[in-house]
Amino acid sequence: MGTNTLRAIFEKTNGHCHFCGDPITFEHRGWADVHDGHWEVDHVAQRHKGGAASIENCLPACTGCNRLRWSYTGDDLRELLRMGVVAQYEVRRGSELGRRLEDRRSKRLEQNRARRRT
Repeated sequence: MGTNTLRAIFEKTNGHCHFCGDPITFEHRGWADVHDGHWEVDHVAQRHKGGAASIENCLPACTGCNRLRWSYTGDDLRELLRMGVVAQYEVRRGSELGRRLEDRRSKRLEQNRARRRT
């Protein structure tokens, strides 16, 4: 995608991630492990499901949100958010389930880091 196309996609949300609303920086396009305004183009209708690589089908998303979306449908994402609210509640109250979830999250993040190093 050319700079003009990327700029048009970026400006559709006035420089914010269309998922979480956090600010993104036009010049910080591409993956980053830190959340400092890096963003990617999100294809609303995923390409592998026939979605076009057109301005109309694209929105800007911070790299964190875009990588979490994968190929989930809207209903799937809403269910993940609901479950996330429950999980966060358990973690914050320090329940046994919350401690197990925290442990599983740490292991998953380490697996992700190890996979990126190879």
